[in-house]
Amino acid sequence: MKKLKIVFAGTPQFAESYLSALINSKHDVSAVFTQPSKRSGRGLKFTHSPVRNTAEKNNIIIRQPEKITIKETDALSEIKPDIVIVVAYGLLLTKEFMSVPKFGCINVHPSLLPRWRGAAPIQRAIEAGDKMSGITIMKMTEELDTGDIIYQEPVSIEDNDSSQNLHEKFIKIGIDSLFLTLESILENNFMLHPQDNSLATYAKKIKKEEAIINWNNSAEKIHKKIMAFNSWPVAETTLSGERIRIHDSNFEKLEINGFPGNIRSVNEDSIEVFTKNGLLVITKLQKDNSRVMNVEDFIKSTNFLGKKFE
Repeated sequence: MKKLKIVFAGTPQFAESYLSALINSKHDVSAVFTQPSKRSGRGLKFTHSPVRNTAEKNNIIIRQPEKITIKETDALSEIKPDIVIVVAYGLLLTKEFMSVPKFGCINVHPSLLPRWRGAAPIQRAIEAGDKMSGITIMKMTEELDTGDIIYQEPVSIEDNDSSQNLHEKFIKIGIDSLFLTLESILENNFMLHPQDNSLATYAKKIKKEEAIINWNNSAEKIHKKIMAFNSWPVAETTLSGERIRIHDSNFEKLEINGFPGNIRSVNEDSIEVFTKNGLLVITKLQKDNSRVMNVEDFIKSTNFLGKKFE
């Protein structure tokens, strides 16, 4: 049975799903690279990445450099992997590092490259109202997300897809795509397709301040922001001065619009709010220092008289 000696590089839960699948496959995961553990909480205890935790449970060699240096390249050379698989690692690899594995380094990226290169491709695709995204597996180069494409699998984006549930879609489809790619590499039965740089867009890293809702935007645009920023950083607004985070919504188009931020109606299952163009229909929301609630529970503790969203 043909199999590959793999070094895996990744950090968050999204990457851990791929690592777990590789560990349970015929292939050998010899080592893991993941970002350094960070201190957090009151006791400033170290918080390890999901990838490190899984590697530790499976007695896999773990390396957590601050950046990729000649020291890490030497360590990789000692391992002698056939391939390095990168999924949401967060550190740039050097040319020397990528030249070590027999088959180079491949990256699993959650967009249809060259669209949405960069740090937040899933969120930016939803925010932009894209109807289609997908998984791209590419041969890595020094420049971010510019390598030749080995395999792509499209994934549709529905109106009510959040970043969280799109992540789940990408995990299942991405793992299947990765294993197909590994088989094609083993059989030397694949082609490299250069990206068209003229079609490239950049998915810049999300900042918390972007989460603030502007009610002078259209209902559709606000809804897309809410879905894109679920589950982080979560879209937020104020209800007559009180901070409210909105986790789930829908939108409707209207012939006649009211004043943006004014509440049209409060029902058991939704709060309808006027925007510059259309109606935002809120279905899940959260007060400061409180749990996420459906509208029925929220209205039991809220007096809406004379209040508006700002």
